[in-house]
Order: sequence, then C-alpha cells, then structure tokens
Amino acid sequence: MPSSPVAPSAHKSRGRPREFDEAAFLDAAITLFRHRSFSGVSISDITEATGLTAGSIYKAYTDKQGVFAKALERYIDQREMRLRERLEHVKDGKSRIAELLRDYVALSQGRDGKLGCMVVAGITDIEQLGVAADVLNQQLKKRLAALKALIAAGRDDGSIPADIDINATASVLLALLQGMRVVAKASTLTDDADAFMRRALRLLD
Repeated sequence: MPSSPVAPSAHKSRGRPREFDEAAFLDAAITLFRHRSFSGVSISDITEATGLTAGSIYKAYTDKQGVFAKALERYIDQREMRLRERLEHVKDGKSRIAELLRDYVALSQGRDGKLGCMVVAGITDIEQLGVAADVLNQQLKKRLAALKALIAAGRDDGSIPADIDINATASVLLALLQGMRVVAKASTLTDDADAFMRRALRLLD
C-alpha cells in the first residue's frame, strides 16, 4: 500500500501531545485493519501507510493493540453518528430496523463490502486484541441493546407484533447484520437487495 504521510498538527491535545494529524492517522489505520484484520497488520505496515515513524507510534499508542483500540473507537463513533442521522426521522420501530438493514446491505456491497468491517476484523482476532477486546465487547453489547430497544419500540407503536420475542429476535438480527459483513468480504452479498430486505424483515412479522 503506498505511503500517505500524516500531516503534522498545529495543535496538541491536553494530556498526550500529538505532533501529527491523529484523525488522518487513525483513518489510515482503520483502512488497514478493515482490509487485513488485526493479525494481518504490522507496525511497519502502519508506518508505510501513514508516514509516521515506529517510534512516534509507540510513544503515542504503546503498541499495535493501542493503535487498534483508538482506531476502533473512531470507527465506532463514525458509524454511530451515521446511523443516528439515518434513523432520526424514521417513523416507527420496524421502519428503523428496515433502514438499519438497508445501511448494512449498502455497506456489504462494492468497495466497502470488500474492504470489510473493523468490528468483524476485531472479532476474528479477539484473543490478540488486549485492551481493544473490551472496546469490541462493549460495542457488541451496545448493538444488541440498541436492537432490543428498536424491537421494543416497534412493539409499542404497533409496527411489530406484540408477542415477538425481543431477546431472541435481537440476537438473530445482530448475527445477520455482522454476518453480512463477513460474507461481503468474499463475494457479493446479494444481486437483489430488495428481496433480501423482504426476507430479513419477516423476522419481525
């Protein structure tokens, strides 16, 4: 991967000085980890992709696990912001879940699909992640809780049947969403996204 040096920053954050553009650095690291997973990326790969020296990386993040943990936090924050914006004006619980599925279908196709999901990349190597494993586990718990909340909201507003099993359905949806990102790394998820959506939404009938 060609080097794309990270530009020096004119500002330094309180507590841990940064002499580089941390956002640009983490974005380059995110791309590496999404493409190759945690175990497939070395510090030398990160230095080549970002132009930052190994010494600077170790000083700022201690080790590769530290880089992954901060990159994962940024990746999650960006995804959560995007999802909030997509779901903000959707009218009911079932429609919000449908919109969430559409987002994952879109991310599981084309360039994004082949690049992969950083959460999935972390799950693959979770025993090697160190402190980042806690970030990953907490994110999965948050996603499951968010799905439960959407299903409960749909049950309350009448868009989802009142007798649906919230816990079981949320677990199946989480597995489906993450599974989409795994499949997309190897092949096209589906040639008919609308048909896929209809089948997935039957879980809520």
